Amino acid sequence: MQLSMQRTCGAGVGQTAERPAHQRLASRAVVRAEPQEASRRQAFGALLAGLAVIGTQSPARAIDVFDDRKVRETGYDLIYEAREIELPQSVRDGLEQARKDEGLTKKRIKESERRIDTALDPFIKKKYWTSAREELRLQVGTLRFDLNTLSAKLDKTKRKTVGDLKKTFLKDADNLDFAIRQKDQDKASEALVAIKGSLDKVLSSVM
Repeated sequence: MQLSMQRTCGAGVGQTAERPAHQRLASRAVVRAEPQEASRRQAFGALLAGLAVIGTQSPARAIDVFDDRKVRETGYDLIYEAREIELPQSVRDGLEQARKDEGLTKKRIKESERRIDTALDPFIKKKYWTSAREELRLQVGTLRFDLNTLSAKLDKTKRKTVGDLKKTFLKDADNLDFAIRQKDQDKASEALVAIKGSLDKVLSSVM
């Protein structure tokens, strides 16, 4: 009798440890459904919160409109004209707009002259060769363009005189650029004096 009870108890323990397959699947399905139900509640709560925020926002206001036609005439929107392939290349690059205003052209020339007179010498003395080279090339490029703009408005005789003086200035600029690339401080200082003199001459003939 005792042995029989032990067997019965053993069978009960085995049944508790080994649950049927459909019960195991059901318990797993319940566990999987809980996070899905929570995520749906969170999404619904976020939707309600968003609707509440939209409801509390102030109504749309009118947009201020400004007349920028005068600003556009000065070339403010060149970034958009660069994409207009039907326009001439000189317009898309802003060259025509830069030539229109003689006052601005002369102002750029005076600024380039000032920077050559004041900015290059400290760079050369401190042996900041890269800064000196970039500053020189930037100002010479600007002067080349603006001097051509002003000389184009002169008569043939004066235009030839300005052209010769400009050639001397550009040659002195090349000599200074070479001295800077060679990192020769003495020659760079000498070339700087020369370029200042030739620039004064060409400017006096065109300004």
